[in-house]
Order: sequence, then C-alpha cells, then structure tokens
Amino acid sequence: MGYTEDQNERWNEKFQELVTYKKEHRSAKVPRGYARDPKLGNWVNNQRSHYNNSKLSETRVGRLDSVGFAWNPLGEKWTENFLRLVAYKKKHNSTNVPNRYAEDDHPLGNWVTSQRTFYRYKTLSIERIHRLESIGFVWNTLDAQWMECFHKLVSYKKKHKSTSVPRSYKEDPQLGQWVKRQRKNYRKKKLTEERTELLNSISFVWSVGRNFSDR
Repeated sequence: MGYTEDQNERWNEKFQELVTYKKEHRSAKVPRGYARDPKLGNWVNNQRSHYNNSKLSETRVGRLDSVGFAWNPLGEKWTENFLRLVAYKKKHNSTNVPNRYAEDDHPLGNWVTSQRTFYRYKTLSIERIHRLESIGFVWNTLDAQWMECFHKLVSYKKKHKSTSVPRSYKEDPQLGQWVKRQRKNYRKKKLTEERTELLNSISFVWSVGRNFSDR
C-alpha cells in the first residue's frame, strides 16, 4: 500500500503524538474530543476506519499494535464491564445489579440495565447474549425477584413445615406480604400457570385452612 513521503511524514508525526499520549495516560485510547489535541482524537478514529476498510498498511497496523492501539474500543469496554459483572456475581451470587450500583467509579448497574434494554429492542448481538446467558444473566428482573421470593418460601417450608407465612414474620416481613400477594393474584386470575404450578409443587396453601388441591 503506497503512501507519499509527505503522507508518511504526517502519519509519523501523529504516531509520535500517540506514543507521547500513551506515556502520559498509560493508554492509547484517545477520546475523539480530546481537548488538548482534538486532531489527535480524529486521527486515531481515522486509523480505525482505514483498518476496517482494509486501507491501512501492515507496517502501520504493526506500529499501532506495538503501543496497544484499541481497534474496537467499544467492544473492549463491553468486555471490561462483562468481567466486572462476572466478579459481581461471584461476590453476590446474582446478576441483578441495582441500577445505581457503581464500583471504582464504574456504573455497573447502568450498564446491566442497558444490556436488558438492548436485548428488549433486539439490538444486542447473539455473541453478547450468549456470553451473558453463560453466567445465568436474568433478562427480566421481575421474574428474578419472584423466583428469589419463591426460594425463600421453599426455605421457610423446610424450616416450619408450612407455606403459611404470617404477615408479621419477623425474620423476613416482606415474605409474608409476598405470600399474601400470590393468593390475591391467584384469586384474580393474574398468576401465570407456570407460577401456579411452582407453588403447587411445594403444596402452597391458597387460602387459610384450605389447600388448593382440596378446592
């Protein structure tokens, strides 16, 4: 791929500016709107564009690689957040990150919410969907919350031999309210068949003193 002497000279100048930037910032990811040198940010973006269109010589690609040039910064950022989510799950045993949760100034909660939004609008790639699902990512947080309460009820039954949780249950007052809400939703035919079957599988009491199986 041929370049004129003038083109090579200008390219080398910008490359040296990039080397200097990396020494100062420990990164070759120059923001497009880099205030100190907006032209450097534009140049970096142009190198990605030339690379994607096979218009960048192997020599230039090699030199950029030597300084850790980011060819796909958005993809790298996604992977970085994904690994943060993996670490979060190991620590909290859940992928349901609160929306406002942040760690080391990284808004992981916002990122997780964005993945669900992209998924809902079918703008999330199959590869990313598979990576998230490989760690048990929950796309519907309402379903996740319901299952969490269901598992709490299963534990309650093992301990108390009953699914009749009093509303005043001190260990987990919300569990009693949740149980009451399931009965109410069932009466109003607002409980899905799947959830009804799950509750029936643990002999859930649908009304005081009367089992669903006896109705």
